[in-house]
Amino acid sequence: MKLSSKLVVFGCGLLLSSLVQAKEIALTFDDAPVGSTVYFETHERTNELIKKLKALSVPSVIIFANPCKRDDANSIIEQLKAYTAAGHIIGNHTCSHPRFDKVGFDAYSADTLKADKILSPLYAGQKYFRYPFLNEGTDESVRNQMRDWLSRNNYRNGLVSVDNDDTIVTDRIIKAKEQGKKIDHKKVEKLFLKHILSAAEFYEKLAVKNLGYSPKHVLLLHEIDGTVLYLDALVKELRKNGWKIISAKEAYEDPLYLKTPKNTYAGNGIIAQMVYEKSGQKPKIGYYKWDELEKDLDKLLGLAP
Repeated sequence: MKLSSKLVVFGCGLLLSSLVQAKEIALTFDDAPVGSTVYFETHERTNELIKKLKALSVPSVIIFANPCKRDDANSIIEQLKAYTAAGHIIGNHTCSHPRFDKVGFDAYSADTLKADKILSPLYAGQKYFRYPFLNEGTDESVRNQMRDWLSRNNYRNGLVSVDNDDTIVTDRIIKAKEQGKKIDHKKVEKLFLKHILSAAEFYEKLAVKNLGYSPKHVLLLHEIDGTVLYLDALVKELRKNGWKIISAKEAYEDPLYLKTPKNTYAGNGIIAQMVYEKSGQKPKIGYYKWDELEKDLDKLLGLAP
């Protein structure tokens, strides 16, 4: 083979390798606006998250909101407007965060419609809906009713590819602060980063192995204390580990998020669900490290298990 031909082959190999190894991820935040805690007054948390996203040059995220968390719906709308003013997107996360399997289609769709009416002044363009707990229903026919409802009301399913347990960190640091424990936030941050980064790599490898490519990932986070406190470190660590942070809108252009699997195994995100769809079996697919994270945090913070 001539040298020029070898160089072409080598160059094509490098290009193919870079395409296969491309790692892109978008940030999304559920459960906004979270109420006041020992760490943040609710408006302060919202403002802090917006400030950090801007300072870190993070492209537009989606904030999935529950507008029935307080009696003052107008105040919640004003609070959420701060996100849209900063260039972010508001999504529907139901009004009161019910579990689909627990309340059924009629109550669930009514609660979602209630949120839709409250949040409608904030919508611009495509509407997104995310199921609380990623619970899309375990009964296929009932699940399909909600899928049809979303389609009729011009919603896209705000699917995630990287599921994790960031709520555990916030739960533990709040408990520790309330109990007057000494909190080494650098060590807590280290556990937080390890957990989120490991989850991202887990689902990346699962996708490449089973779907044949690296998708544009959607990371599930929450508008909560620990996640906001450690966001700077998270974004820097993602980038350090080769992740390019993209906008949520760009991520949802990936065909992966238009999939409507027949199975109801949705609780660990769309990649795990598609692997199940492909295999026809229900293995334990997902990043199950929450118990390890809980134990490490309890030990670090001096909390009773």
